[in-house]
Amino acid sequence: MTSFLSIERKRLGLTQAEVYEKIDVGKSTYLRWEGGKPIPSDKLAEIEKLGFDLLYVVTGRRKQLEAVEDPELIPLNDAIEAAKYAAREAIKSVYQVKKLRNEVSKPAEFDVLKNLDLIEKAAEVLAESEITGQLNTDTLFTALKPSKKQGER
Repeated sequence: MTSFLSIERKRLGLTQAEVYEKIDVGKSTYLRWEGGKPIPSDKLAEIEKLGFDLLYVVTGRRKQLEAVEDPELIPLNDAIEAAKYAAREAIKSVYQVKKLRNEVSKPAEFDVLKNLDLIEKAAEVLAESEITGQLNTDTLFTALKPSKKQGER
């Protein structure tokens, strides 16, 4: 099981050792947290200082475009363009995957509302790639893999 703490650490490009040494906890304690055990509030405050998105670590939900509020980080127009691009490309990507899987044969058979979860996942990957200038196709393909829930009928 991958925890949100682990995902966030990797997003920041940090090793486990870098984190547990900087927040002054033992390796086994930190590994338990990455395994899903609760993190004490004083240590949450310390990992936040390292750049961790605490909302994501605790709930799995990202802060909503907080970086856009600071024009020096990402100009608002660029963020809007990235979001528009990501949304358009996410819909096209999910449609293409569904077509390859023979789940749809023509655009009229593709129901966007039934595929919102996949589109959202694809949009997240594509928006990040548009902002950072780096597309991780493995991440996109992983995001578009059918979940058990989608496969059940």
